[in-house]
Amino acid sequence: MADIDKKVLLEALKRQLQGELERAQKRAKDAADGATHEENRAEGDKDMRATEASYVARGQAGRASEMEEAFVRVSALELLDFKPGARIAISALIELLNDGKRLHYFLVPAAGGERLTVADTEVQTLTPQSPLGRALLGATEGDEAELPARQAGEPARIYEIVKVR
Repeated sequence: MADIDKKVLLEALKRQLQGELERAQKRAKDAADGATHEENRAEGDKDMRATEASYVARGQAGRASEMEEAFVRVSALELLDFKPGARIAISALIELLNDGKRLHYFLVPAAGGERLTVADTEVQTLTPQSPLGRALLGATEGDEAELPARQAGEPARIYEIVKVR
């Protein structure tokens, strides 16, 4: 695994989440403004513009709230130092081998699926709620994590745990 500083990785994740949060908050404000704009007033009992605009505003506000919660949870993350043989837990930086391909994951409490590049290495965030996150929790270097096939007839996906930091 490239020499990835987890502090640098965490800071990059927080910056990325902050940017996404700001964009989500702007979309929520724009949607709320649109929902109350005079052009969206109903012109008859069958006119649903205002109702539809309020649904959009509510959805955007919910997304902004989720982003804010994810940012707060990630910001509070305490980085642990994983010694050889340590079990995978939150804040682990994990190198996996799957079908000859090396993959790097950062196990975080929220904001799974984010992609970051640090020290010329792409790292994807992973939460314990995800199938792969659940399979990795408690495992150690040298173990294998198995995920069921995505579709019938496909083989199960096997991930070899190469390194945990």
